[in-house]
Amino acid sequence: MNFHQYAFIALLALAECAQLGACVGKTGDFNKGRDLKKQEVFVRRLKPDTKSRKKSSAFFDVAYNSTIISNKAKSRKGSPEVDITPAMTAKAPSAKSRSAQSRDIVAASMTYDTLVPTASPFGPPIAVPTMLPTEGSIIPDSVNNAMDRSGGDQLTPSPTNEKVKFRRGDLKNNVRRLGIKVSRGMGVRVVATANKRVKLANGLRSSLPFHGMPDGAAVFPLSDGGYVYVSNSEMDSGRGGVYAVYFNKRGDVVDYKMLLSNTTRNCAGGTTPFNTWVSCEEFARGQCWQVDPEGRRSSEMTVLGGEGGNYEAVACDDRNPLQPIFYVTEDFKFGALRKFTPVEGLASWDTLNGPGTTEYLVFLDDKTFTWSLCDDVARTSQSIYFPNVEGIDFKDGVLYFVSKKKLMLYALDLDNNTYTTSPTNGGLLGSGEFKNSPDQLIRNEGDFLYFTEDGGKTPGVYAVDSSGQRFAIFEAYGKQYFGDETTGLAFSPDGTKMYACFQDCGCKRSGEGDCGCMLEFWRNDGRSFDGATMNLKYHLSE
Repeated sequence: MNFHQYAFIALLALAECAQLGACVGKTGDFNKGRDLKKQEVFVRRLKPDTKSRKKSSAFFDVAYNSTIISNKAKSRKGSPEVDITPAMTAKAPSAKSRSAQSRDIVAASMTYDTLVPTASPFGPPIAVPTMLPTEGSIIPDSVNNAMDRSGGDQLTPSPTNEKVKFRRGDLKNNVRRLGIKVSRGMGVRVVATANKRVKLANGLRSSLPFHGMPDGAAVFPLSDGGYVYVSNSEMDSGRGGVYAVYFNKRGDVVDYKMLLSNTTRNCAGGTTPFNTWVSCEEFARGQCWQVDPEGRRSSEMTVLGGEGGNYEAVACDDRNPLQPIFYVTEDFKFGALRKFTPVEGLASWDTLNGPGTTEYLVFLDDKTFTWSLCDDVARTSQSIYFPNVEGIDFKDGVLYFVSKKKLMLYALDLDNNTYTTSPTNGGLLGSGEFKNSPDQLIRNEGDFLYFTEDGGKTPGVYAVDSSGQRFAIFEAYGKQYFGDETTGLAFSPDGTKMYACFQDCGCKRSGEGDCGCMLEFWRNDGRSFDGATMNLKYHLSE
């Protein structure tokens, strides 16, 4: 079909959507008040190629189950986990309005408990199993001399002025004890292991054990020259939350705290221009929570989540400091990528709790897109063009996101309403491989876009430059990582240290409190990860 034909169909769909009353006064509930048969007919009507309906009917079948099964748990360990959704209250809309907004997708036989999200960063820790993976500070022997030691086994790389030795994509540095390979000229250490108290620079340990199932993360600078690594926990059934590892200006760990608790499956999230973290819950009635990285302000639910959804990540177009625009992805086949434009004014914490307009992404064809007030049209568009959206990022007028089902990276020109795509599982320069689902997208201060990997036998972290060339930064190869995923990718404020997690990290059963570990990587020459590299060219034979 050409553009005009599809545009005409889209207009008809919008008209039908308006007739059904789906676009008036709602922020997104695909099932509410609808007969399932009518929904299927509605979805099929928007399908571009109706002639092939019989062959692709399974693609448009919608599974409206009364319980939500974690796809990650099924794919990793073969033990499905049922997401038992807690009823949640905090600084948010009233319980009555929240109840009225509940999704029918999980209504019939959902079992609820009485857990309430803890907005205070000083809430009690959640009890977790005692099984521990092995922890230790691990570095290749070749870089021992480039380190200094302070506080027990805290190891901090010392920046040097030596000749550049870093070569991204050249995975010749085999850290056998960890079962991973890192690019030439890199070092690595274990910062923390799930269910084990974090080692501090003063020789003591944190009062809380490191959280299980670490997921999305970000780094924020602190006024004293240090920084904080804020990390989600994707534990289910109200056992999730947000935690923080605090570093001094030398990069040594000095504290570990809980910032939000009693939430469910906190997946990824994003940062705001006013230095807060937005944590997204990934289950049918999930919400987006605003968190103060320093723990001085109680966490609050934002307006970004609307009536709830399987939210994944957040990005912000902050070109207008008085009106930053927020984008939220939904990891669901029939999800809707949403855009929230607040009322113009001084951007602050309250921006995410105030009035604004919510719109949804609709692809018109393979080159152009628009934003619609109708979430049903957007959900159909996502199911066809970019199902199960994961990570998202913004830079210089371009919005980037990935689809784990299509194995595709999308780049949206927000000023011209056009977009391009490129596969994420293409060939890599140098060694390594990327064959599985892309997950989180993170940008350092340079031209590289970094992304993590979910599944397979070699989960790692990868980078793509402005020309589209791809490189492996590190990859796991040990059997303990088979089916695992890399998460929590973030960089120190100066870009010289990279942080990432394995969400399972060799635990016996995925989804338990002893799953996960946090790693720190650095360049041995002390430079930023986006800085100069060895002046060597790759060859196809390598």
